[in-house]
Amino acid sequence: MFSYDQVQQLNRLEIEIYKYIVGHPVEVSTMTIRQLADHSHVSATTILRFLKHMGYDGYAEFKFTLKEQLRQDATQPLAQTVIPMRTFFDHMSLPDVTAKLHQVAELLQQARMVILTGAGTSAGLATYGSHLFANFGLYSLMLTDTGQPHPVQPQDLSDTVFLVLSVSGESEDINEQGVYYQQNGAKVVAITASSHSTLAGIADVVLNYDTPEVQAVSGGSTLSQLPVVYYLEQLAMIVQPLN
Repeated sequence: MFSYDQVQQLNRLEIEIYKYIVGHPVEVSTMTIRQLADHSHVSATTILRFLKHMGYDGYAEFKFTLKEQLRQDATQPLAQTVIPMRTFFDHMSLPDVTAKLHQVAELLQQARMVILTGAGTSAGLATYGSHLFANFGLYSLMLTDTGQPHPVQPQDLSDTVFLVLSVSGESEDINEQGVYYQQNGAKVVAITASSHSTLAGIADVVLNYDTPEVQAVSGGSTLSQLPVVYYLEQLAMIVQPLN
């Protein structure tokens, strides 16, 4: 319904519309344009502009296409269990992602030390990544306290890669750590769901992903972290032959 190339051209507001639609397709299929605008916190005009960028003549054409997509998905119930990864791979530009993975792998291979960090769910994945990289011969450490004070004396971190995992890319503590490491010579790599975030603007290389939100039992929502695991494991496997 939306191609990778189209999504890459969206601005911050349009990205929010895109994420809401792919995260709530059934609800959106019955909404008026005004209701969608209210739920995605934008104006109806912004939605129409978004749809034009996506190749639709108007809201009616978009809803027809969405309902057809839902009807096709309903005939393939097993496919629903892999929606997050299917969305991720459908929107992925494989040559671009492969080039970025090799760029990061080179940085990892050249570094004396790799430091990973994240908060919440991302902290668990950063710990996994640290163990994974160690298994493949990299000297990797986990920064568990993202609010840890910085050393008073300047540090030479030119042989360090600071690998940050953050869904929103807007964690103040994590971004401050990223700025500190970068200003002291480290290369900052971000794995984030938001290519328009503050973290993405700081990082030297960004590996981003757009997957639908998954409704949680608590009533909230979360994003699938399968793309993060994919990135970490691909990096480890690329680095291994380089060592």
